[in-house]
Amino acid sequence: MTQDWLVTCGETRAEVRADNWLGALALALPQLGLDLGVMARLVCATEADGSATAHDSRAGLEIRVTPVGTAAPPSFTMPESSFASINIPFLRIPATPDVATPADASPMQAEAPTLPNAKMAASPTVEIEGPGAFLAVPPPAAALPFDDRMEELFLRLGEINEAATTKDACTSALRLAGELVTSEAGALLIRTRAGDGLRFRAAFGPAAAALLDTTIPLDRGIAGFVNQIGVGVAIGDARRDDRHYARVDKSTGYTTRELLAVPVRAEDGGTYGVLELINPPRPFTADDLELATRVAVSLGNVFRGMDQ
Repeated sequence: MTQDWLVTCGETRAEVRADNWLGALALALPQLGLDLGVMARLVCATEADGSATAHDSRAGLEIRVTPVGTAAPPSFTMPESSFASINIPFLRIPATPDVATPADASPMQAEAPTLPNAKMAASPTVEIEGPGAFLAVPPPAAALPFDDRMEELFLRLGEINEAATTKDACTSALRLAGELVTSEAGALLIRTRAGDGLRFRAAFGPAAAALLDTTIPLDRGIAGFVNQIGVGVAIGDARRDDRHYARVDKSTGYTTRELLAVPVRAEDGGTYGVLELINPPRPFTADDLELATRVAVSLGNVFRGMDQ
């Protein structure tokens, strides 16, 4: 449903029409004086009223996207075909004068200009030998302040960067993320060598054993969305989000209520998978997104080094 959106960054504001908050954000960025490339650095949290907040910690930016009038649910309708091959159609961004539209483009393609990070779907993959890893991640006795968790993150990044194998780097990254951001469950999904799916290569929580080494289609689920667009998200009620791949819950018998997902992405480009944290004892925050994103980027840099 196309509607009006108000997008603000500090005292700068823009009003746009789009089908959802992410499309509104992409349309508004140039009006806010920002390049579309900032999309690859944002961590975003949606709220029940249809609004969203996006943070760029590198630039110290906070962008607020608010529906004007009737609130739209914070969800997307997943396409039937692979969105990796048709320029992120779920964004439904109307073409603007500075976006060239090929004469033979289909209506859906014409409405979805290619974002700089849309090419991430073609990133090389890293093969991880052997079976997936089951982790035991004990929750901390009490939630620590953000600064303390950030200090812990920097002290322990060597566990990822200096891991002897790719598998060890994956398990270290998921363990660190799970200890910094308390959650009941978590998983690390890595792109298959064929590039056609996301495979569970490490997991913890009640359904971990059932998930390990299973594969979901690259164009399904919140994980597929995050892998494609390269934006971290926190979902307050996954069951109400059309992107949620409910088949995984049905196969494991475990219910995903709240979900945080961030791309495993190298700093200089290339997305290799997704890190997920599930069902926290309290709602996920922007601080949680920031910490999980930093962990995932560290793992992405390890993968990138192997590619080179």
